[in-house]
Amino acid sequence: MKTITLKTQDDFFEQINQMALEERISKSALIRKAITDYHKRLERQKIVKQMQDSSFETRGLGDELIRDFEAIDDEYLLPPWEG
Repeated sequence: MKTITLKTQDDFFEQINQMALEERISKSALIRKAITDYHKRLERQKIVKQMQDSSFETRGLGDELIRDFEAIDDEYLLPPWEG
């Protein structure tokens, strides 16, 4: 395993220490979990952004399809036995 050195204020160190004690895990495990959770949140945000961008791109597509169908002559939409 690799080692990362973290410089922090005393109060933040105490907060990490207290959280680790409450969770009954090491400070290293707590920080690994926090970083993993943060990474997952960033990935979810990226997916949401991609979905929003796609939604904005296709938002006008419904109106365009309606206009296309309205432009088609009704006789092409009716079955041959009803025409």
